[in-house]
Amino acid sequence: MAEAAHTELTTTRYRGFVRKDEEWPEDSEQYKAGCDIENRKRPPPDEVPGDVFDRQRVIPGFDQGLMERQDCLVLGAGGIGQNVALTLARLGVRRITLVDNDLYVASNLTRQCLGSIRDVGKRKVDVAKAGLESSHNLRSEIVAVHCDAILEWGTVVELAQQSTVVFNAIDSGVMWDFCVNSLCKELGLPLCAGQSFGWKFMTELYTGKVDEVCAFCYDSVSSTFATNEKAITRPGGVLDRLQVSCAGSCAGVEEVRRFLTSDRQFRCHEGQLLNEILAGALQSVLQFLQAFQQDMVTRLLPGQISKLHSLGRHGFGRHVNRRVVGEGSIVVQMLSIGMEGNNHMKHAAPWFIPQPKHAETRFVGSWVCPCLSCAVTMVSQWSGLLTAPQVEEGVPETLMPQSITFNLDAGMTGEEQLGYELGVLGMTLDRQERRFCRDASAGSCRVCAAARRRRTEEALFVGAKEVALAPVQGEVYQLPQSWSCSSDLSELLARRSHPTVAVPALPAWDWRPENLVPSRKPTEEWPLELWTMPLMKVPQRSSSSTAPSALRGLASGVRSALVKVKGQWFRLKGCGNRDEGFPMAKVGNKGEASIRGSCFKHTAYTEVRMNDLVAEVLQKAGLDCANQSLGCYWYRPEPSWPLPEIDRYCGVFQTSGNARLGDHLIGGILALLPHVLEPMEKELTQCILRGRGSDESELLETCDLVSCALPTADCVDVALDGRQPPSSSELEPAVPQAFQGLWDDLREKVEASSLLWLAWRLGWECGETLRALHDAEISWGTYADSMGIHCNAHINNFVVKGPCGLSGGAKTFLAALDFDMAFTRQNFVPEALSQSSFLDSFDAILAFEESMGMKMVLAGSDFASTGVANAKAPESHRLMEMALRDTMVAAYTAALEKQTDPHPLTEERQRVSYDLIKLALCLTTHVEG
Repeated sequence: MAEAAHTELTTTRYRGFVRKDEEWPEDSEQYKAGCDIENRKRPPPDEVPGDVFDRQRVIPGFDQGLMERQDCLVLGAGGIGQNVALTLARLGVRRITLVDNDLYVASNLTRQCLGSIRDVGKRKVDVAKAGLESSHNLRSEIVAVHCDAILEWGTVVELAQQSTVVFNAIDSGVMWDFCVNSLCKELGLPLCAGQSFGWKFMTELYTGKVDEVCAFCYDSVSSTFATNEKAITRPGGVLDRLQVSCAGSCAGVEEVRRFLTSDRQFRCHEGQLLNEILAGALQSVLQFLQAFQQDMVTRLLPGQISKLHSLGRHGFGRHVNRRVVGEGSIVVQMLSIGMEGNNHMKHAAPWFIPQPKHAETRFVGSWVCPCLSCAVTMVSQWSGLLTAPQVEEGVPETLMPQSITFNLDAGMTGEEQLGYELGVLGMTLDRQERRFCRDASAGSCRVCAAARRRRTEEALFVGAKEVALAPVQGEVYQLPQSWSCSSDLSELLARRSHPTVAVPALPAWDWRPENLVPSRKPTEEWPLELWTMPLMKVPQRSSSSTAPSALRGLASGVRSALVKVKGQWFRLKGCGNRDEGFPMAKVGNKGEASIRGSCFKHTAYTEVRMNDLVAEVLQKAGLDCANQSLGCYWYRPEPSWPLPEIDRYCGVFQTSGNARLGDHLIGGILALLPHVLEPMEKELTQCILRGRGSDESELLETCDLVSCALPTADCVDVALDGRQPPSSSELEPAVPQAFQGLWDDLREKVEASSLLWLAWRLGWECGETLRALHDAEISWGTYADSMGIHCNAHINNFVVKGPCGLSGGAKTFLAALDFDMAFTRQNFVPEALSQSSFLDSFDAILAFEESMGMKMVLAGSDFASTGVANAKAPESHRLMEMALRDTMVAAYTAALEKQTDPHPLTEERQRVSYDLIKLALCLTTHVEG
């Protein structure tokens, strides 16, 4: 990789710098000096010697720092792909990954600009990499991958997951384009595609966003195979080609007609009835082709496309959709014989995806001008999309055309040509009819529909309330190599008696990082989007939020946010109080002020350190920690901030989600009860009494029972009387519009009989988690200070893991988080405890967490722990809530006591439970967790 003097500029002086296109006032001397528009712009900053990107930095609106954070995947290293890579290298992107399977031949030399005559016979990706690094690379990392992109599709998926944009320059047919488009739609990646022949070239640009147009919105998926009756019956259609290929072994329609009318046994009359029978047989072929297409496309939609390891040599025939063609259809029987019983047919076609034959380059011709023009146009379109500031509803100020066609011999674009032709007819080209890459998705597009469904499901587990995150001044600190504990008791005690500010006063030594310095180079775990500068929540549609370098995230409670980068979710804990910055609020019994929206230095360090310790403990127990520590931000104080002398910090983590066990899942389950279950008062009463070992007719609330240290009932084996939930339209506005389609799909198959098993499982995982922490002598964080009693051992400090890419390593529903108040027995400081009759030792703290903390909150108490206000079921299903809470507490107690699980997890139970979980979360998307 080339080294140059400019390399560090983006990470120091020019981080986040974007020159604005601002004009001088008309009465200024600068404006009067000349009316040329360039003379009216403010002058650029001073040039730094050795900055090779200076002329790019001074372009108004061009964000060079953003450009240098891009990881570009270039599929194909031919005439277009090599020139795309050359242009990207001159722009200074972070990484260029080239994928190709071909060798360099003599006829490539006229248009593939990175090689020479001595490279003939070498691998194209190696030639391209050598050419870039020897003459064109300014700062980029160049990666060459020699592989067959179709047969080794899994490699393409992995590379795309590490990229920020995909350039498709491989010409392998429309279904290859479909697969690349589907993958980009799933990953949310911009897609640039290009092709050239003769004098012409065409480029296409798509954003990859779920609600914006994709490559198959206008050309429907059905037309990919052209499986309609006309395509079958026309001369040269499917039937004609089938007859030719089977000549001598399979009769055609006319042969069958002649046979049926002349055979002495049949002697059919050649008329309408015979024609209808033959047409019916033809319709079976049509049904088969349509079923074949539907089954194949389903395998290639977002959510499925990334699971394929190869697009070749898949025996897809035995999985054809039998519901479409009929289980007993002769088509299914023939297909089964052909694909499963005939090895020759099974392996005859090397590709899983169809590859329609197209004109060879030797037939249509190719040369340097259209290839180079195509590549530069592709990169230009993407650059314009990347650096365009965002305005209202995410639409850029400058709309980028979706496709550009240029005829070099005619000297005009396809649009200009169309304009002339329409002008001859007395019509003008309407700008509103042009297609732009940010047009809305077509309602009939299955690719976009699958991407929307995937995003909707994901939103249940991460949230749906958008926030804007903008880079601000400060420092980024990565994880230190080692930690130590302070021993300054006066510092701990001072927090309890601060006269004006309420600061969390943990009864434990502070964790202090060793040799912590601001990070100048990112590690593999840190995405550049999060590492370059600290991010903070800012008002939507403010100038900061519309800058190209701003990110869109999702709110997590009041002071935190989740943001998705390269398919992974990250949590920024303490990045601003909503979008208000870091205001003050009055708290405590002495009127102390509290800074809202941020972590303090000692709590940020505590969370980063304790989160790692907890993750290690939980992993050994087969459980998940929701967060993986990356480091933290320090925000440079602004003069307008209250108490600027107190540092503001933000913890940065990779995360498993945001939907909380208490506010979202249990609250949603209780709201769901009347929609999926009959009341069943008699059966539930008997079961609860029997499980509690009580003969009394009066049923105590679960929390009252727990407070008296009485046993609760395990109701898992009760046979529940379920009902189908009503449609989303009947529940408006309980089910938000964005989730109505998902609700209506789930209501058809939900099995409410699994609710009590799910309750058991949730309680069991709570017990296992707290037991693992306490066995390792870790307190989740319980103590008293001027703001009252804090106890972090509660159900809202579990997130519900999603089934679509959010799960951790363990086969569990829950993952623990929020360890900013946690401490170990080793760094516990008894002298820092406030006067309390029941929190007077480390063991007493653990006992409180087990009983008054987790257990009482599971039981439904609103007063046992901070941070939880329990939902209640409707009065009609009060007994069902009691059975659920009894079961959760019974499971929690059994796990805490290290008993054997009598109702273990199975794959089928997990699958059925997730349908219930999604329905429940549909009812609590409005809850700020």
